[in-house]
Amino acid sequence: MMISILLMVSCKEDDGSGYIFKINIENNPKNLDAQVATDKESIMIITNMMEGLMKRADNGAIVPAAAESFEMSEDGLTYTFYLKKNQKWDTVSEFTADVKADDFVFAFQRMFDKDTKSPYFKDFLCIKNASAVSNDIMSANHLGVKAIDDYTVEFTLEYPYYDFLTLLTKTAAMPCNRDFFEFTQGKYGMSAEATASNGAFYLKEWNYDPYWDNNYIIMRRNKNYSENKYVYPYSLNFFITGDSSVNNASFSEGDIDCYVETEYNKKFFEQNNCSAYQTKTIGLLFNVNAEYVDNYEIREALVKSINREAFVHELPENLSVAYGIIPGEVMLQGKSYRSLSPDKLLSLYDVNAASLWQNTLEKNGIASVDNLKITVSDSFSGSGSIYNISDQWREKLLLMSSVEIVSETEYKSKLAEKNYSVALIELEAENNSVFDFFKYFTEGEYSFVFDNASLKNDVKTASMSTSLADAVEKYSDIEKTILDEYLFVPLFYKNEFFISDTSASDIIYHPFISSADFSEAKYFD
Repeated sequence: MMISILLMVSCKEDDGSGYIFKINIENNPKNLDAQVATDKESIMIITNMMEGLMKRADNGAIVPAAAESFEMSEDGLTYTFYLKKNQKWDTVSEFTADVKADDFVFAFQRMFDKDTKSPYFKDFLCIKNASAVSNDIMSANHLGVKAIDDYTVEFTLEYPYYDFLTLLTKTAAMPCNRDFFEFTQGKYGMSAEATASNGAFYLKEWNYDPYWDNNYIIMRRNKNYSENKYVYPYSLNFFITGDSSVNNASFSEGDIDCYVETEYNKKFFEQNNCSAYQTKTIGLLFNVNAEYVDNYEIREALVKSINREAFVHELPENLSVAYGIIPGEVMLQGKSYRSLSPDKLLSLYDVNAASLWQNTLEKNGIASVDNLKITVSDSFSGSGSIYNISDQWREKLLLMSSVEIVSETEYKSKLAEKNYSVALIELEAENNSVFDFFKYFTEGEYSFVFDNASLKNDVKTASMSTSLADAVEKYSDIEKTILDEYLFVPLFYKNEFFISDTSASDIIYHPFISSADFSEAKYFD
């Protein structure tokens, strides 16, 4: 009943002030402790409730948020942030306090405290003494994060890390007030009364009962935050649906103002605000332990015989042809990596691949290659294009090949047991980071394919670049090195779409964390 009343009293002035934005979330947030939360629902709420030193703007640039400004030393080892003054914590409890430098110091100390069990500490090991603190060799006071005064925070790094400012946009880098944390007596982030906001909205109500079908979260405008930067929406209402498939219908009926879609509907999208985000890379992974494809030259001939232009017109609207590992949405210091390192330079197609194939078979005494299967999950919507690749192999190489479409459960089992020759895989990083995509092949689930210590070192070295040009050059070399092994061949970039009502504007969607930021949102009739 509470929600229906709130919707009825929603008011909209000419500038959009006072509007109540309505959003579906699939599951109940697990924990609103920014240093711990990993599920997308928690991240969504924290994004609108908290503000870190830096944030990602709508154009992808990394800009100051709780910080007014910052400085970086010439050697890239020291970052100094100057906080905005008059920022306050907002809660539904009686607790009040100014946002100060120690709130950030305490947040990072908690991150590296084993009792916190934060999964994020590995992302921030570039901070001085971070490894020693996380292993209890040093106390938290030795961590390279300190308050110079109430409004100045200084970070000292162990080594230069080019994407450090990007790291600071993560929810894990958001502040935590020491006194409020102790006030919650071990329940921090577990209820509305145990959360505090320094962001655009505070948590007013959090109602959830797994046996009830009217579960919701209500956030209200943080008046203290609006003194520094005006927030237009009066409230955010999140409806916990338990089912993401209802989003399209809810949006069509006007029950929600925005949602994320993975499939393309031209007519529907043209009638609403729709932004596409190229966030995933889909390609073929060769099993180095499988017969035939364990041979470098056979893989080379297979990869070079794939002409992507032959199936470009058959792709569904959510897919586009890929030549590189990194999709277009991935940024380096606010600039698209693909604009800095064009993927067309990585094209491997060779009209003479058939000759290479025959020479390789003769050289290795192979009369013919038996049926080579491409294993594909039935959840993949562009299967027709995979058949096109199999057809190209048959026509150009006279190779008996086929596409094996299996259930998602069987697909995962085959990959885990390495029971495949060639598999279609999807790369999706948790962060908007070139480094995170390459980690798939250096320390992630596909690192067994690239058992290469030199590659792992190159990726780490690239992350320590001190200039944009240096980072682009090193990452470009790594991308080419991976592709030249012919163990992974990118085929498609995959889009997801953020859809909002035509009356809404300035909702900032962050695709890699599936979170919408409403701090600048407006709604006009």
